Amino acid sequence: MNANDYNLWSLVVQAVVGVAMVATFIVYYLQLRTMRSASVGQNLLSIHTFIASEAFRAERSLVFTLGESGRQLDQWSSTERRLAEAAAAKYNLVAVMVEKNVVSYDLVAEQLRYSMCKTHLILEPLLAEVRRTRSPDLWLPFSRMAQQLQATAPNPET
Repeated sequence: MNANDYNLWSLVVQAVVGVAMVATFIVYYLQLRTMRSASVGQNLLSIHTFIASEAFRAERSLVFTLGESGRQLDQWSSTERRLAEAAAAKYNLVAVMVEKNVVSYDLVAEQLRYSMCKTHLILEPLLAEVRRTRSPDLWLPFSRMAQQLQATAPNPET
C-alpha cells in the first residue's frame, strides 16, 4: 500500500467516524427531547394531583370563606391562620416550581390564575404580618407569581 492509498483510506475512516459521531449526537438529542416531553407530562400530572388534593382544596376554600366573611386578620382563629398559612406555603411551592422551570408558567396560569390571585389578595394582610414578624423573604415567590398573573388578567373580586 502506498502513501496515497493510506491517506485515502485514512480520510474514509475519519469521514465514517465523523458521520457516526454526528448520528450519535442526533440520536441523543432526539432521546433528550422525548424524555423532556415525558417529564412535562409527569410534571402536569404531579401539579394536578397536588392542587386537586383534598387538603389543598379545603385550605383554599377556607381562605375564600375568610375573604368573603370580611373578618379582619386579628379575628381569625389559630386554626384558620394555620390553614391559611398552609395554603400560602403550597402556592409558594407551585411558584418556586415555575421559577425553577419544573412546571411551565402557562400551565399554572391556565389552571391556577383565579384561585392563586384571589388567595393572594385575601392573604395580603397575613403575608405582610408574617414577613414583618418572621422573615421578609417568606413566600416571596407566591407574591411574585400572583403579581405576574394579575398583570395579565383583571384582579379577582374578594
